[in-house]
Amino acid sequence: MKTLSKSKTSSPLQIYDKRDVVKRNHNHKELYDLLNDYNGTNEEYLLSIIMPVYNEENTVSKVIQKLPVHDLIEIIVVDDHSTDASLDLIRKADYRGDIHIIQHKENRGYGAALLTGIHHSNGKIFMTLDSDGQHDPYDIVTLVKPILEGRADITIGSRYKGTYNYKLPLVTRFGEALLEVIIRFFFWQKVKNNQSGFRAFHHNTYKIFEDIRFHGYAFTTELLLSAALKDKRIREYPIHLKNRAHGASYIVLYKLLISLGLCVWLYILKNTKRLFQKGKRKRR
Repeated sequence: MKTLSKSKTSSPLQIYDKRDVVKRNHNHKELYDLLNDYNGTNEEYLLSIIMPVYNEENTVSKVIQKLPVHDLIEIIVVDDHSTDASLDLIRKADYRGDIHIIQHKENRGYGAALLTGIHHSNGKIFMTLDSDGQHDPYDIVTLVKPILEGRADITIGSRYKGTYNYKLPLVTRFGEALLEVIIRFFFWQKVKNNQSGFRAFHHNTYKIFEDIRFHGYAFTTELLLSAALKDKRIREYPIHLKNRAHGASYIVLYKLLISLGLCVWLYILKNTKRLFQKGKRKRR
């Protein structure tokens, strides 16, 4: 791909605090045990963790420090042409595993960064995790376990089922509530925290990502609607969401509303067409 450059780092010269390593291993023990139990698949990786980054120099190092280190896990960081020190800090991060770094040569947006990471992933399960410090990497096992146990195709980390320690903007809650009603009424899926970026996917959902049209604001919504049309099992699980301590969201409200409106309308039409064709086949 012309717009990408890819590198790999393992930060060999870092000095590690043994207490941090012990804490990380302890907090990820359940995940490590789970992966070891499924280590009969002869796959190089069971889990790919994809993290998009755009100007997150204040948080990205801390997030990477908390990521699990395991032979069956690959970490893919996609830098969406950051203009701050994010990329430098990723390369110097206190992490004992290998980090695959992919760089966009121009800013292409959140959805495009995730798609880049997904297309380069190798795991039986791949998951997305934000780099702004709001998602807790210790919740990874909560989303991975149901997929490995065959109970879901897609899992979504939900603040409403778990916890969040900040005041949620009214417009955010109203928007999610409206989308929740639309998704439930037209697509028969109940997803309350439908804008969550903390998600895990079985590799059998990969086809969904090949058909994505909205690479920007409506990306997370389109994933849900596309998965629903393909009868994938979508489940929400509790996570612990933190307040964004640094930086600001790059979402522009009116652009978000336009993008979401177009996305929802398109998929309602697709679903109507699908139901019509099903009914037509039944009458034959």
